[in-house]
Amino acid sequence: MRIYLFITALCLFLCAGAAAADNAVSLPEEKVTADAEREEKLLLSPGTVTVIKPQEMKGEQKNLPELLKQVPGLHVIETKGRGAYTTASVRGSSSSQVAVYVDGVLMNLGSEPAVDLSTIPVENVERIEVYRGYIPARFGGASMGGVINIVTVKPKKAGCSAAAGVGSFGRLTGGLTYHSPLGEGAFMGSVNFDRTDGDFEYWNDNNTPYTPDDDYKAKRQNSGYKNSNLLLKWNGDKWKIEGGWKRNDRELPYSAPGADKFDSVPGAAQVTDQWNAIVMRRDRLGDLDYGLRLEYLHQTKDYDDPENKIGGWGEQHNRYETKRFGAAVDGSLPLGDRHLVEFLWNYYNEELHTMGDVVKKFGGRERHTRNSWNGQIQDTISLNKAGDLWFTPIVRWNAAEGVTEFSWGAALTKKFYRGWTLKLTGGTYNRAPNLYELYGDGAFIVPNRELEWEDGTQYDAGVSWEGEISKAQVRAELTYFYRKSNNLIDYLMVNPRYAQYVNIGEAKISGVELEATVKRDKWDIYLSATWMNPKNKTPGYMYDDPLPNRPEFEGLLRVSRKIFKDDRAKLFAELHHIGKNYYDMQGEVGWDDLTTLGLGMHWQIRDGLKLVFGVDDVFNSGPDVMIFAVGNGPERVLWYPIQGRTFYAALLWTF
Repeated sequence: MRIYLFITALCLFLCAGAAAADNAVSLPEEKVTADAEREEKLLLSPGTVTVIKPQEMKGEQKNLPELLKQVPGLHVIETKGRGAYTTASVRGSSSSQVAVYVDGVLMNLGSEPAVDLSTIPVENVERIEVYRGYIPARFGGASMGGVINIVTVKPKKAGCSAAAGVGSFGRLTGGLTYHSPLGEGAFMGSVNFDRTDGDFEYWNDNNTPYTPDDDYKAKRQNSGYKNSNLLLKWNGDKWKIEGGWKRNDRELPYSAPGADKFDSVPGAAQVTDQWNAIVMRRDRLGDLDYGLRLEYLHQTKDYDDPENKIGGWGEQHNRYETKRFGAAVDGSLPLGDRHLVEFLWNYYNEELHTMGDVVKKFGGRERHTRNSWNGQIQDTISLNKAGDLWFTPIVRWNAAEGVTEFSWGAALTKKFYRGWTLKLTGGTYNRAPNLYELYGDGAFIVPNRELEWEDGTQYDAGVSWEGEISKAQVRAELTYFYRKSNNLIDYLMVNPRYAQYVNIGEAKISGVELEATVKRDKWDIYLSATWMNPKNKTPGYMYDDPLPNRPEFEGLLRVSRKIFKDDRAKLFAELHHIGKNYYDMQGEVGWDDLTTLGLGMHWQIRDGLKLVFGVDDVFNSGPDVMIFAVGNGPERVLWYPIQGRTFYAALLWTF
């Protein structure tokens, strides 16, 4: 396979060199129409990208992790159930290797191991872009895993919308959005909330299936959450000003065995408040299109365990406060008819302040500061007269804590007749250890100031096709990917009391992604599937064992059909499968596969009024998922059980 890919790439490069002798060349069109999905993806990135439009599923009460489950190559890691701490792995990466942006603001903080996706609201999101493999220049840094880019809706001239929903296990959702002209632009204000008790039922075997007398039907305790957010946004011809606030009140559940009884004491709670502000200007200077931006982010995270239930060591009250200032300049400049040069430089200053029992008791440092910057240049080169062959190299410089690293990437894209497109990408990537990994938390995470940068290489080869089959419009893309990570940073137990982040060595991941859409008359079908082979390749250290939280198989099928007069309603079904997965790095402890079916309906009652209702996990499969230990005992209840059958309904009103 690798030899074949190399020969194919070599042939295309030789053809490109010959074609470059043509005088008249053209670059990809910048104008994107709503129905030109293939052109839109080529404009966003010469590599692999999936675009999700949450507004099409609004009312189904899907949060960001649930929307991302439809992306091939991306696995959502829900460590403690829905609404709890949730991260993403892209093509077998660690969660810390995935960069997440919201309207250009980087959500990755040095004070956290990864971005908690469950805290990012999606009620006013226009689209979610997921980049895998090649990462375009407009995203700072060399993201090893990939990029999740979230773009909120633009303010409109006038209008208002409201939404209210209910669901199983005490689920309540609601929101209000207001649009209005203001000055030479438009203003949008939006407020939303989402809360649930999370108290679903499951069978608790007390982690001892050999003693059925102590088994009982349990109701999940301490797994509720409350999310609230506010978004204020103004857009003019050249200026954009945006401010946001979000709050996450979360109960921290403890493991199920032996717990979740009627007299179980409350667990710990965590409250996170985050504020951010952006000021940005876009303008033109001759042929140069450029942008300037300033941003500020402030986050406080308060941890409280009044019963000393989670830690058990007296660390009941702690606060982590993060402040980050950022500045960036970016631009694009066509050079003749052959080149489109894009560049980005950004700078971050981040400060972490820790307070409470952790620092007092264990003598940790209270303040940590990091200065970092990224610079990158990308050139899209048209190589032939027909304007259907492009070569896109990129070079990057990434600096943190006084260390600067270099990386590069390249992509070759060829559009053929009859809707075929071929993509080849490759390059190197790196990541600096963050503050959390370097300095720990003062209690359970031991500092390791000797951590080295992670680095690695990746390449992929994909082919896509767009055309008509039996009056159906079909778009499909198949991609093979391979990535190797060096100095991989992972979480290891030092002793029963402490853990530490260390460079464990090497990892190699290969796999295949499939993504397809079919539209015919009143039918819409979406399919995504991933096969992956993630292996630890560190000599002498769990060599060739599977990497945790990276299932071998995963896939989703969503089918919808319009009904009623004037297509005022739509029925849909969604089938999702996750294969067997491992908790540990030895491939000894894991959990069974999970297949769920969801059904629902969108009904446009009248203009401006829509009703959405449905049920997730129709057959209540979630609570039946069990943990297994290879060669060591029977299957038993998960440490953190999975929520099952869930009913929901929402009313959406636009006026």
